[in-house]
Amino acid sequence: MFSRTFWLIGLLLGAPSLVLAAGAGKPVLKDGGHFDCLSIAGFGLRGVRLWEPEDEAKGKLGAPLRVTEGVGEDDGGHYPEATYHYADLEISIVRGAVDRIYTASPRVSMDSGIRVGLSRAGVIEILGREPRDWQSDEGGFSVVTCPEDGEWVQEDYLDMQFDEAGILKSIEFSANRP
Repeated sequence: MFSRTFWLIGLLLGAPSLVLAAGAGKPVLKDGGHFDCLSIAGFGLRGVRLWEPEDEAKGKLGAPLRVTEGVGEDDGGHYPEATYHYADLEISIVRGAVDRIYTASPRVSMDSGIRVGLSRAGVIEILGREPRDWQSDEGGFSVVTCPEDGEWVQEDYLDMQFDEAGILKSIEFSANRP
């Protein structure tokens, strides 16, 4: 009985280490030649991906707490933008597709395990190395999607912002529209 108790305590105390070790496996940041990049598959939160149709994204997330409307302009002209606000996530819809995904909540994480509240060092550990050209005193950094088979499928962006103490305060994915 005594040894079982210690075994169970050891298992419970060791479980967080196993989870962290699982996330610390393969580096997330890729070498795109003259730039750093991330796999397109990792560009999203809560199962919602950039460019996903609006109905699919809303189906995954359910009813928003509120919706705000805005407008913008790009090479395609003026467009309406709807932002769906959830408890710990926002998605913006442009021309019927997810254009932006944003969180400032530690309850939402990227597939890699990166989440708001991690230290700069913790984010770098998950990425596998410090992004090139990123100075440790900068407030954040952006990284682009990687080409697939040498071709640009989409060139979208991930922006991570840190506070003065070096703690990740927001994660934002944005579609690169013309």
